[in-house]
Amino acid sequence: MHAVRALQSALALLCVCVALVHGASYNIKGARLSVQSFDGSPRLSEQYASKDDVSAKKLVAEPDDVVRFSFTITDGAGVQVSGDRIPQQVWVVLADADRTSETRSFVWPLPVRASAASASYHLRMDKLSAEMRQALAEAGAHHGFKLTLLIGGFAPNAASELEPLALPFLDLEFSESMLSRFSNDLVSARARAEAEDGFRPWPKHAHTFAVEPWRTMPPSIVSLVIALGVAAGPWVLLCALWKPLVKRVLSPALPETLLLTCVYGLEVLAVLHWIGAPFFIVAPTALALSSGALLSGRQALVRTFVS
Repeated sequence: MHAVRALQSALALLCVCVALVHGASYNIKGARLSVQSFDGSPRLSEQYASKDDVSAKKLVAEPDDVVRFSFTITDGAGVQVSGDRIPQQVWVVLADADRTSETRSFVWPLPVRASAASASYHLRMDKLSAEMRQALAEAGAHHGFKLTLLIGGFAPNAASELEPLALPFLDLEFSESMLSRFSNDLVSARARAEAEDGFRPWPKHAHTFAVEPWRTMPPSIVSLVIALGVAAGPWVLLCALWKPLVKRVLSPALPETLLLTCVYGLEVLAVLHWIGAPFFIVAPTALALSSGALLSGRQALVRTFVS
């Protein structure tokens, strides 16, 4: 009887472990949300111990607001992630609260500090991109948007699953005074003066060439023949001058060995430089090989013609 109960307990524990592995997910801790103006006066300040404490606060954004959100990433048990458990993708998304709307969404990828498994996000209302200002102006005043934190990563193995985290943390609306700045861009006095004097708008310039560069390039087969000639020419000349030594190639003397090694090294160095070897490495090496070829080549050629 006791054995049956022990077996049942072990099976139950195993099922719990399997459920934890297959239902693993991300969580956060030590999260802090703050909204401040440029002068430092706080408009909103919230702290969250985990994702369960996060409730999206509603905020009507002002032109001088700065939104900050910082957090530490943990697993479902609340333990700080590390190593291969650190998520590969952490984003903050500003999207329309109405999912059926066609308003464009905006995404900010967040870098994760691996040592602390933490990340932070900030948004300045005076530094919004032109595309974002246009989209907000088209949506209209007091249109609802959501800032959502997205965390996702790969499971540690194929047998487990790792659920991503989607956590809305702020409901945003934009006031009419703020959107009026986006829809009516102020024109400077200098720009108005340039338009009045005829300097704006600038006429369109179409830069063209009389003959396109690719039309003057030789065919590929011609380029290949030239390349083979450049590569094989020095070796053909060397073998022609060294014809008397062909019978003794199997046992060359020291000058001949040095000359052949230096010439072969120069050929290999040219190929490496063409592939991508840096010039400050190629130049001194080529100088050393050329010096060796000159010093040993004179003796080798003299020995060849004398013999």
